[in-house]
Order: sequence, then C-alpha cells, then structure tokens
Amino acid sequence: MLEFIRCFLAEFKKRKRSLFLVLHLIVPLSLSGALIVYMLGRSDTLSAAASYKIFFELIGVGTPVIIAIICGMVADSEGDAGNFQNMIGRTRSKIVTFISQISMMLVSYWFAILLTITIYVFGIQYMVGIEGIDFTVFLWAGLIFSLTVVFQYFFYHMIAYKHGVGITSIFGFAGLIIAALAMTTIGDNIWPYLPWAWGDRFIEQLIVIPQLNGIVISDQFNLVVRGSITAFLLTTMIILWSMVWFNRWSNRKTID
Repeated sequence: MLEFIRCFLAEFKKRKRSLFLVLHLIVPLSLSGALIVYMLGRSDTLSAAASYKIFFELIGVGTPVIIAIICGMVADSEGDAGNFQNMIGRTRSKIVTFISQISMMLVSYWFAILLTITIYVFGIQYMVGIEGIDFTVFLWAGLIFSLTVVFQYFFYHMIAYKHGVGITSIFGFAGLIIAALAMTTIGDNIWPYLPWAWGDRFIEQLIVIPQLNGIVISDQFNLVVRGSITAFLLTTMIILWSMVWFNRWSNRKTID
C-alpha cells in the first residue's frame, strides 16, 4: 500500500509542469466558458432543464476523445523519458505503477469535472440568470460520470501503451461516435452494454431535471439495474484484464 501511495504521488510530481496539467485546466475553462458565452448570446433564456441536458451531453460525447488523448500522452511521455523504464523498473510489481498512474488520471478527471461544474453553474446562475439551478444535482451527475469513466481509462491506457497516442486517439473518436449514437433511440435498449454511453444514460435514468431539486429512480428501473450490473462486471473485467496484460507487457510498443 505504501508503495502504491509513493507511486501515486510521484505521478503527480511528474505531471505538474507538463501539458497534462494544462489540459485539465484549459478544458474545464473552455467548455464551461463557451457554453456560458453561447447562452449569453441567445435572445431567449434556456430553462434549467435544457442547460443541464446540453452540459452533460457535451461532456458525455467529448469524454472518450479527451481520455484517449490524455492516456496516449501519458504513455508516450513514459516512452520518451527512458523507454518505459520508470514503469517497469521502479517497483517490484509493474501492476503497482500501472494502477497508480491510472488512479492519478482518474483523480485529475474528477477534479476537472468538479471545476467544470462549478464554473458552469456559477455562470448560468449569476451571469446568464437561469433560475431553478440546483448545484447538488450537478454534483451527483458529476459523480456518476466520474465512476462510469473508469472503464474507458483502463481500456484506452492499454491501447496507449501498445500503440501510442495516434491509434489511441482514433479509438477515442470511435468512442465519441458510439456515445453520440447511444444518446438517440438507437441506444435505448443497448446502452447498458456500451461503456461510452453509461454516463449520460445513467444520469438520464437516475436524476430528475434540476428544477425539481431532487434525485429519483426513473420508471425504467429494470434497465438501470441491468446497466449497473453490466457496468460493474465490465469495469471489473477490464481492470483485471489490463493488470494481467501490463504485467506480461514486453515493453515494446507498436509505433503509429
């Protein structure tokens, strides 16, 4: 456990002067800022429900690409910094370094989500003047997103170490397309089996529109239960698979 904590903290130290940190600051500022400017420029004021829906749909669609690029950047930086020796020779177990690195990225994602929500809610409530905004509902939705992206981080990080940022980004854009299609009627019955759709669909099913100021279970309770079980099983499987894969990794990456 102490070894994991040491590696986890070391990952943050390595990224503090890198593009990694900049992206986790620029993306929240850009997304929330662009949406606020868009709403200020409208002739009519959006409802609380519409502002909520637009915000999280954009996050749901954009998240796969962002995660893919970040995973690719982190993996490539390890290769540039000594041919991955920091990942395979720093601890007695390669799995510890792999898990600590993904944990660092997950914590950074959670921070970015919180920052994005805070800026956006403040902007639409006090600058745009939208009434009925409940910050708690946004936080619950952000928590759901933070939990559902675990699968994507492990998935894309394996691809990143195998192929690099270029191929990983292509997979990220594929995830974007899947996420966008899953928000339509195409994904109504199959979203529990699509990790890229989990965030938006769980929010849609579990959280009522902001002006109702609460959290409720939707009428499609069985679908939510199926999605929860499937998400748990698939996430557990990808974590175990990635750990076994990285432990056997030969330290030879296919170049884009």
